Amino acid sequence: MKIRRSVLTLFLAAVLIAVSLTGCGKGKDEALVKKITGTDPETTVMTINGSDISAELYYYWLSIVCEDTAAYFTDGIQWDEVLYDDVTVSEYIKSTTLNTLIQYQIVTDLDKEYHLQDEEEVQAYLDEVIANNIDNFGSEEEFEKSLANAGVGRETILYLYKTQYLYSDLQDKLYAAGGPLEVTDAAVQQYIDQNYGAENGNYSAKHILLKTVDDAGAALPEDEIAQKKAQAENLLAQLRGSDDPQTLFSQLMAEYNEDSGEPEDGYTFGPGEMVDEFYNGTAALEEYEISDLVESQFGYHIIMRLPSEIPAVEEIKESYALELFSAMFQERVSGAKVEYIQDITLMEPKEYYTEYSKGE
Repeated sequence: MKIRRSVLTLFLAAVLIAVSLTGCGKGKDEALVKKITGTDPETTVMTINGSDISAELYYYWLSIVCEDTAAYFTDGIQWDEVLYDDVTVSEYIKSTTLNTLIQYQIVTDLDKEYHLQDEEEVQAYLDEVIANNIDNFGSEEEFEKSLANAGVGRETILYLYKTQYLYSDLQDKLYAAGGPLEVTDAAVQQYIDQNYGAENGNYSAKHILLKTVDDAGAALPEDEIAQKKAQAENLLAQLRGSDDPQTLFSQLMAEYNEDSGEPEDGYTFGPGEMVDEFYNGTAALEEYEISDLVESQFGYHIIMRLPSEIPAVEEIKESYALELFSAMFQERVSGAKVEYIQDITLMEPKEYYTEYSKGE
């Protein structure tokens, strides 16, 4: 049982998608994109931050997103099904394809701006990747066939591999010691002061939960709920009458707690991370104070607030640097300038993927 709020993530993560060379065979006599869309692969279909995006690159990612989406349907992609906020599957695929293109372009832009990579290391990595692919496919000819089947040329696949390498490089170096945006100890301490501790709404607590729902979340019968409440009241009475309530709490927690997902040392959380009853119940307590019964959608809680965890600078310096990188990267993604080429009409996902999936 987890009392944290759940977050629904649709299909693909928002960060870089792994390069895939899977694809349905179309033969090598004519480029896949040209065969399906009538557009030359090298044709620019849009620009992102002023950089050209080719038809080959656009439709390659469109096919990858379609394939990932298809894995969530047993009877084929339901293109018109609404996923969220009136967004259909088809619209989701288009927006995810564009978002992926933007992310790759942002990596390229950052690389040009900061020049953190070692060109020899990058080239050695690309040589190794290509050699491994050739080895995996059995020959260079078979590797080239796999590229053609996926609708992508070697130059484009090298761009994709290089960009993924650079993304990791930027994560590692941009905010690291000696990097152009180095995170200082003082900056990390300021972040800790502003984001950790009870004064910032962050708490630690453990609890004894007696569930009033089954594992599927359905309410138990009323007589069982009454029994759970009586049992919770009995446990609370024991704690109130104890000379050492902290020790007894741990003992009762080990014996009666029905929150199977609770860490042994309890939860650490901030605003919005727990159900309101648990969060507010904890916030109302002093350190090591034990609550009265707190009822939530999960059942009856007896909460003991613990001292809020305050990390040391070195404990979170790396994660804070990654948080800064992610925020900066997402800001650039959100602010990317996308311009479509006026006389180019992009094929709808359903039309393209239907043809792409037919094979030879």
